[in-house]
Amino acid sequence: MQYRYLFFDMDNTLFDFDADEDQALAQLFKDQGVQLIPTIKTTYQTFNQNLWRQYEEGTLTREILLNTRFATFFKEQFNQEVDGPRLSQNYLDNLALGHDLMPQAEALLKALKAANIKLYVTTNGVANTQYRRLQDSGLITYFDAVFVSEELGYQKPDPRYFQSVFQQLEGISQAEALIVGDSLTSDVQGGQNVGVATAWYNPNQLANQMTDIQPTHEIEHLMDLLAI
Repeated sequence: MQYRYLFFDMDNTLFDFDADEDQALAQLFKDQGVQLIPTIKTTYQTFNQNLWRQYEEGTLTREILLNTRFATFFKEQFNQEVDGPRLSQNYLDNLALGHDLMPQAEALLKALKAANIKLYVTTNGVANTQYRRLQDSGLITYFDAVFVSEELGYQKPDPRYFQSVFQQLEGISQAEALIVGDSLTSDVQGGQNVGVATAWYNPNQLANQMTDIQPTHEIEHLMDLLAI
């Protein structure tokens, strides 16, 4: 199958979100007088991932997630009262400064652009943060459009997310589209929900435990997309 339209997730697909998150969290916790030791970071990441999973499932709103996650975490872990919305904004400001790339990310985009493939960003992230990272990294120049859940009003894997994307890209063939991302429950499920092919970026060669979520393709390295 020849794919002419590629839709890329950002975090842990094009951008090394783990590295950017480490920097943002370290500064945030330092400002609160707490050292971000590995056990605390792991506990926070598990807590945060559960919140984003609830957001994907539609059981938690973006506003509640962003405004309460740090207040809840600091209260539960340190019995410390903090201003949740303020810490959330500080964290997002710190995160916006991070734009570490995944291996081969820019080389892949260059090759695809040279082959006249249309490239798009599809992310559940916060708009201001994601646009800043795309701009500062220089990756924004490779993309024909950027679609952020905050602006669309829907989040992956809600079928309305990609339905809205394709409505805005009037005239493109969904049969020639490929959704690329690291998340089975967000990117792959999102594509599956609207009948669009997917490529699961799985650099750590994790086993797929989701019997009901099956990607069309699986890649270990981003440049493997060229063979597809």
